[in-house]
Amino acid sequence: MHVRHATIFSVLLVLFALSVIVTQTPLFPTRSPPRRINHVTGGCDYSDGKWVRDNTAATTTYGEDCPFLDPGFRCVQNGRNDSSFRQWCWKPRHGSCHLPKFNASDMLERSRNGRIVFVGDSIGRNQWESMLCMLAAAVPAGSRIKEKFGKPLSRHKGYLSMVFADYNLSVEYYRAAMLVKVDRLPPTSDGAIKRAIRLDVVPRHAACWASADVLVGGTCIRPSNQETISPWAIGST
Repeated sequence: MHVRHATIFSVLLVLFALSVIVTQTPLFPTRSPPRRINHVTGGCDYSDGKWVRDNTAATTTYGEDCPFLDPGFRCVQNGRNDSSFRQWCWKPRHGSCHLPKFNASDMLERSRNGRIVFVGDSIGRNQWESMLCMLAAAVPAGSRIKEKFGKPLSRHKGYLSMVFADYNLSVEYYRAAMLVKVDRLPPTSDGAIKRAIRLDVVPRHAACWASADVLVGGTCIRPSNQETISPWAIGST
């Protein structure tokens, strides 16, 4: 996993959760307005900040016993012997910007009757699982949380949808190495380039995301300065 891209998309996930927590209106406008949360938003750019250590955090939001974590993402169980990746928080650069702690109960209530969709590669999958674990930590044990079509969570390709039945909320993941369309070139084209990236066209399966109330997208694969992606030999158009 590329550290730079992992950091960027981790920030996006934090900002997405923040937008739910600090907003004064519900995430989806199909229900009564939730309680207000005191915060400062005037002049704040929450995307301008950095990750800092937060040694005051006594516990993590969830542990590796979360049933929604893929075995490959369980760092400690897979042999990591340090905890340096824990106890970090996002700190806006502007001192007056108040960043509330993540409140899973509040987010579930605000997201009632909604659809949250993550689209991307393994980073998107990681973020999707993290969101599931954070939300599930706020509901009673035995609550109705299930994969919509009964698929095993070990499935790495295609589509997964976890439904929080008590909130009529679905949190979904679509695997997509590219967020734009990739076309095969005709046989008469230069054999060195086998596919073309259509930067102005989304893939066909993007229609599945169209009705999402919240869409979180990201992928690590991108064209280099030579407009190719090794080993795919893809040219951008």
